[in-house]
Amino acid sequence: MARKMAKKAKKAPAKKAKKAAAPAPKPVKVTAVPGKAVTASALLQSVADHSGMKKSEAKAFVEGYLDVVKAYVMKGAKVKIGDVGMIMIRHRKARMGRNPQTGEPVKIKASKKLAFRQSAVMKAQVMGGR
Repeated sequence: MARKMAKKAKKAPAKKAKKAAAPAPKPVKVTAVPGKAVTASALLQSVADHSGMKKSEAKAFVEGYLDVVKAYVMKGAKVKIGDVGMIMIRHRKARMGRNPQTGEPVKIKASKKLAFRQSAVMKAQVMGGR
């Protein structure tokens, strides 16, 4: 018992460091044209410019992040991506459908599909605060 008390006495209480206010996020420079697809190369260059790293480092980081996200999704987990949304696999049950040409009933097998669900924050930003 005395040893435990001695150990506790030796440990000084740790001082809690005051959290400094987080710096304002750096605005992202976007040069995309509305309606046009952004190439992977342009996206990687934007990530590199925004984070202050080389394009090759940004590529390694982004590809590693995507590999981890894919692994979790393939295991059946729902992956939340910040204020953007959630990626998951949805299971569709087997069901009866109809051949549109003949009207004949057709059995449709059960399947899986990749799904994305936007977050409330992203939805509000897209809708423009309606």
